[in-house]
Amino acid sequence: MAEKPALDAAQPAAPLIGTDVLGRPLTADEKKHWDRVLRQHDFAGARRYALLFGQRLTRNVARAEDLVGRACLRLVRWGWDPGDVTLAKRLCRLVWSEWTHEKKEDARRRYAEEKFLAEMAVHEGTHSRSAEEYATQLEQEREDEEHARGQIDRMRAAFVKANDAVNLLWLQFTLEGEVDLKVMAHKSGRDVSEFYDAADRRKRLTKRLLAEDNGVKHDPGEKAR
Repeated sequence: MAEKPALDAAQPAAPLIGTDVLGRPLTADEKKHWDRVLRQHDFAGARRYALLFGQRLTRNVARAEDLVGRACLRLVRWGWDPGDVTLAKRLCRLVWSEWTHEKKEDARRRYAEEKFLAEMAVHEGTHSRSAEEYATQLEQEREDEEHARGQIDRMRAAFVKANDAVNLLWLQFTLEGEVDLKVMAHKSGRDVSEFYDAADRRKRLTKRLLAEDNGVKHDPGEKAR
């Protein structure tokens, strides 16, 4: 049996095509080809290098493992050209991309929670507090993210129960970081006056939720003002 020709290190390997480009999962033969090329380029060593990079970013082993895991998934989705960049650098670039995306998502979530809690706080009467006192309150609320998410879920459930489509849109846009009612109206195809009217309903709802938190029963016969 004739021996297979040795791999020519001077000849660049063909790009590995990702599933996003292919528009489908890899076939069995394609998976074998990916595995062969990755092993040829020391995938294990490249992954360790990316993991160290992830640890420098996160200062946490578990979070670094998560980043590298997501980076490897994106490698398969987006592909890799060995002639363009080494495997270690490709993985590090994907780790960096995942890290910056994660930071942006965290910042967006915190901003949305602050806007929601700020509206709750205004109706509670904290508008008379100093900026320093209110900043301290928000910091405490951020430390208890489960509470914030629970409040948001309560508000969403109340809007669904009331069939309040406009306030559901308001909540969705707010959680996405959008706070301009005119922009909300433009994106949703509704009149901006609907969002202003919805604010009154939202105010009554937040008062009711706060009353429930304080152990005060809501009077179902109370008329909206």
